[in-house]
Amino acid sequence: MQNTNQNNQTQQLYKVGEDMAMSDDQRFAMYTAEEIGNAIKKRRRQLKITQKEFAQRLDKSERTIQKYESGEITMKIDLIKQVADELDIPWQELLEAKTDTIGIVALEDTTPSYRFHTLSDVIKALFTITEIKDISFQLSCTKPPESPEWTSALMVDGKGSGTYNADFCLFMENWMNKLATLQSGKLSQEQFDTWKRETLDYYSDSFFSDFTSQITKDRKVKEPKKKSGISSIQIVSTLEEEDNE
Repeated sequence: MQNTNQNNQTQQLYKVGEDMAMSDDQRFAMYTAEEIGNAIKKRRRQLKITQKEFAQRLDKSERTIQKYESGEITMKIDLIKQVADELDIPWQELLEAKTDTIGIVALEDTTPSYRFHTLSDVIKALFTITEIKDISFQLSCTKPPESPEWTSALMVDGKGSGTYNADFCLFMENWMNKLATLQSGKLSQEQFDTWKRETLDYYSDSFFSDFTSQITKDRKVKEPKKKSGISSIQIVSTLEEEDNE
C-alpha cells in the first residue's frame, strides 16, 4: 500500500480519466490501418454488402475498397466517419468492433484472448484501460534519488468515486489470494483456470456507462442468460484455504 501526499516529492500521482479524455484524433491514432480495414470488412459483411455495392455507395472504385479493407490505404478520420455513416454505425463503435487482434475480443468469442507481442501492445492497452470512466485509475511513480526504489503502478482507490472501484479492488484481493494458493500448491492449475473463467463470467454483466458498452449491454440482454459458476464474490484468505484442504 502506497500513501499519497501532496508534499511528498518521491511520488508523482496522477488521476486518469476525467483529466485525460482523448480527442477524436488521439483515439483514432490508436488503430492501425490493418485494424481499421478489418473493422470495415467485418461490419460490411454483417450487413451483407458486397465490396462492389459499398464502392458505389462511397463513389469509389471496388479496388479502393479492397485497399481500405486490407490496410493498404491509411484512411483519415473524416473518411472513417463517412464510411461509418454508410455502414450505419458510430465510427467509435465501428473501430472497437474490429476482429480479435491485439487487446480486442469479438462479441461472439466465449474465451477472451489478448495478444501482446511488443511493449507497444502493452502500453496501448494501458492507454485504453485508463480511458475507462467507471474506474478511477491513478498513475504512481517513485524513483531515485528521492526514493531508494524505482517503481511504477496503476492504482485504484477502493473508496474512490468510480462506479466499479470497490469491485475492482475486491477482485484484485481475490486474485492475489488465489495466486498465493496456486504457488503454494494448495490450488491446482485446473482449479485456478476454472476460477478465472467463473470470475470473468461473474463480472460480464458489469457494463460501463459509455455509449458502446451500453449498446453491447442491450445486445446481451436479448441473448439467453448463461448461469455463472459464482453467485457472489467474497474475500477468502490464503490461510482459510489452507485450513480447508
